[in-house]
Amino acid sequence: MKIYGIILAAGKGTRINSKKSNKVTLPFMNKPLIIYSVELLDKIAARVIVVIGAFHESVKKVLKNYDVLYSIQKKRLGTGHAVKVGLQVIKKINKRPDIVLVGYGDHTMFYTKDTVLKLIELHKKEKPAMTIITTEYDDPDFLAWGRIIRNSQGLIVDSIEQKDATEKQRKIKEVNPNFNCFDYAFLIKNINKIKKSPVSGEYYITELIKIAIRLGEKVVGLKVPFSGVGIGINRFSELEESQRLYLSAKEKI
Repeated sequence: MKIYGIILAAGKGTRINSKKSNKVTLPFMNKPLIIYSVELLDKIAARVIVVIGAFHESVKKVLKNYDVLYSIQKKRLGTGHAVKVGLQVIKKINKRPDIVLVGYGDHTMFYTKDTVLKLIELHKKEKPAMTIITTEYDDPDFLAWGRIIRNSQGLIVDSIEQKDATEKQRKIKEVNPNFNCFDYAFLIKNINKIKKSPVSGEYYITELIKIAIRLGEKVVGLKVPFSGVGIGINRFSELEESQRLYLSAKEKI
């Protein structure tokens, strides 16, 4: 089974307020954030595609010793659009994948090869349109991540962004850190069906969950401990907190 990986690293990092380099080049435990993503997927995927955009030369510079393919997202129109841009490169490769992994360039430091392999094995076993990693956190409002909605059979039917969640939904502790495993055939057929958010004007990768359900496809989740997920980096305070959590997790091993 052929596996490719897409790393999303095009964002401007507005809340970091960087003027010269992309957020994913920031040092995390003395190593640029993006390198954690590349090294993780490089152990599993036949090819790794990095979607770049803002300050893209800074990303290429820190990855100069890594064998990756690049795809440029000229307009930052959300995660769904970024995946579409990454798929344009995959289409040019002679051998198409069976599975596509999608992760963020600023949020894979805590993930292990073992976790991703478990995600893939679950995907192979269940044969869904997509399999996503989920985790639980006692204070989900703090993370501000999407809430996982499951049906009575335990299958995932939606991921509701915090800003769109009802008061009841916001109390759901199972959240979506956005690391995804897609059936390539499903992804390539449906990536253009994602509709633009009327609020932000962006296209969100999580919309593919709704699309899969409408098509009668299955979406499954692999729930992992929060210590195996950690937090992403949007602010310098989160960079510091994330490193503290990382060290704490390592000490417990």
